[in-house]
Amino acid sequence: MMKSQTELNSSLDATGYVFDAPLRLGAKNLIKGCLGDVFGKTILIVAEDPQLGWYDAAAPASVEAVLMEMGATVKMLKVGAPKNHAIDAVQIAINSADEVIFFARIGDQGRFKSQYHGPCSVMSYAINASMLASGYGRLDHGAMTALKEEIDEITLRAQHICITCPLGTHVEGSPGHSMANGDEVIVSRYPMGIPKPVLADGFTGVVKLAHYLTPAGSKVYQPDFLELPEIVTARIDGTRITGITGPADLVAAFKKHYEQVAAKFELEPFHIDSWHAGIHPLMEYDMPASANPSRWAQTVFTNPRVLHFHTCGTGPPGEICWMVIDPTITIDGIALWENGRLQPHRFARTMDVLRTSPELANAFAAPIDEIGLKDAI
Repeated sequence: MMKSQTELNSSLDATGYVFDAPLRLGAKNLIKGCLGDVFGKTILIVAEDPQLGWYDAAAPASVEAVLMEMGATVKMLKVGAPKNHAIDAVQIAINSADEVIFFARIGDQGRFKSQYHGPCSVMSYAINASMLASGYGRLDHGAMTALKEEIDEITLRAQHICITCPLGTHVEGSPGHSMANGDEVIVSRYPMGIPKPVLADGFTGVVKLAHYLTPAGSKVYQPDFLELPEIVTARIDGTRITGITGPADLVAAFKKHYEQVAAKFELEPFHIDSWHAGIHPLMEYDMPASANPSRWAQTVFTNPRVLHFHTCGTGPPGEICWMVIDPTITIDGIALWENGRLQPHRFARTMDVLRTSPELANAFAAPIDEIGLKDAI
C-alpha cells in the first residue's frame, strides 16, 4: 500500500531527504538501471510541483540524495503543468546537464519526439515515494528490460495474435514480420513496464470500452477524459474505427470527444495507431481511478491487467487511449497474458529471463492486482 504523507515525513532526516532503506533501494535502482555510473556527472532532476496532484516532492528528493552520495552534481528544477510547447527554462537547464531525470509529465510528452535538445532523458512513472520504495520501484530494472526485449521479439514476430477481455473484446490479426512494427520511445522508461507498441494495421474486430476514454499524455486538452458508465463497442478494421455502438447518449458523446480533440490538433479522429499491454507484475495503484482518471490511466498502464490502444491521430502515440482491463493476449495459440496476468513461463525466451532473475520469477508468482477499479464494470 502507498504510505501516507505522515509516514513519509517520519522517515525524513534533518535535511528533508527520505532515507528509509526501501526508498534508497528504489532510487538506486532508477539511477544504476537507467544512468549507470554517475560519478562526476551533472544530473538535472525536473520535478513537477506537488500541488498539481500528480507527483510528490519526496521521490525526486530521495533520488537527488542518492545521486549526491554516488558523486554526482545535482540540479533540481521545479516545473508546473504540461504545455503544448517547450518550456525555455527547461531547455536552459538541460543545456548544462549530462543526464536528465523527469519526475514530471512534461518528460512523458516527448517520449516519441522530444520537445528538447540534449541527452536522452529518464521518465519516472513512479510518481511518489511510496511507488519508488515499493516492489514496483525496486524490482531489478535490468531484468525488467531484458523481459521487455524478449516480449518484443515474441509479439512482433508472431504469426497471429488474438486479444479478448471479460467484457467481450475480440480483436485478432498479425503484426507482420518486422521488428520495426511499432514505434519505440526515445526516453528511458522507469520502471520498465511496457513493451514496444504493436501497430494496429492488420488487426480487426471489436473492442468493448468502459470506465474512461483518457489522454495519451503527449498533448494538453480539456476535457481530457470521457467517462463511460456503460459499455461502448468500437469496431476496428486495421487503422480505422469503423463503427461505434452502445447507448445513444454515450455514442454521441464519444464521437463529439474525438472530433473536439482532433480539431484542436488537426488530427485524423478515428484512426488507430497501435496497442500494447503492461508487463510489470508489482505495479500497484491503490487510489480510485475516479479521483483523477487521467492520472490513473497514465500511471496504471504498466500493470499487466491493462492493455491500451493509441487512437486519434496518424502518428504515435495518438491522443486518446482505450483502456482494456484484464486482457487475454494469445500469441500463436499460447496466452502470454491470460485474464490480466502475464505468463512469462509459457515461452522459452521469457522463461530464460526468469531463470536468470529469481527476484523476477518471485514477483510473477505473486503479482499485484490493485489497479484502482474496485467498482469496475
